[in-house]
Amino acid sequence: MWRSTGALIACLLTTGAVAATPGADQLRTERRGDVLELRWADAEERLQGTLHPALPREGEPAMLSLHVGAFQGAEFTGPLTLTLHLKDSPSQLTRTLTYDGVNWHTPLEFDEPGLYELEVRYQNTRLKVLTGHITVASTPLPRGLSWALVFGGSGLVLAMGVRGALKRLRGTPPPTGTSDVGAPPAVIPPVQASSSTEPPDATAPAPDAASNR
Repeated sequence: MWRSTGALIACLLTTGAVAATPGADQLRTERRGDVLELRWADAEERLQGTLHPALPREGEPAMLSLHVGAFQGAEFTGPLTLTLHLKDSPSQLTRTLTYDGVNWHTPLEFDEPGLYELEVRYQNTRLKVLTGHITVASTPLPRGLSWALVFGGSGLVLAMGVRGALKRLRGTPPPTGTSDVGAPPAVIPPVQASSSTEPPDATAPAPDAASNR
C-alpha cells in the first residue's frame, strides 16, 4: 500500500513539474468547408483560430485569424509571436502580431508545397508555446496546358502502338505454298559453242549415181 501511495505522489509531482515549465502544446485542426479551424485550451485560457482557405496553395494568399480567450482575469491583449516553416527546412518566417480589438489577423503566402509547422507563442500568466501543422498544395496547371498534355500523351501512346504493329507485320514470314514474288530470277548457264569448224549451213555431199550408193 505504501509503495502504491509513493508511486502516486511521484507521478503527481512529475506532472506538476512538467506543467510549470514551458512546453509545446498541440493545436487541434479540423476542416469545415473551406476553412481550417485551430483549437487549444488549458485551465487558464483557450486559443481558437481559422485559416482560409483550408487547403492553401503555393504562391496564393491565405488569411490566418487567431483569438485568445481567458477563463478568469483580464482579457489577454497580446502580443502573439507566429513562426512558420516547412518541415525539415532550416528557413522560417517569424511575425509578431498586435491586437486589433478582437482577434489577431495576418496574411500568409507559401513559397513551396508541403507540410508546414505552425508555432504560436505568447506570454500571459506563463509562457505558452502551441504547435500545429498546415498542408500546402501545389499550384494546379492551367486548363489549356492540362488538356494539351493529355492530348500530347495520348498521341504519343497511339504513335508508339502503330509503330510496334508495323514492326510486327514486317517481321512476319510469308505463308508456306505461295510463290515468292521477291525471289531473284534463275540464272541460265551460257550455251557452249561447238568445236567443229564446219559452218552451220554446210550440207552433206550428194550421193554418186555411178556407184549406186
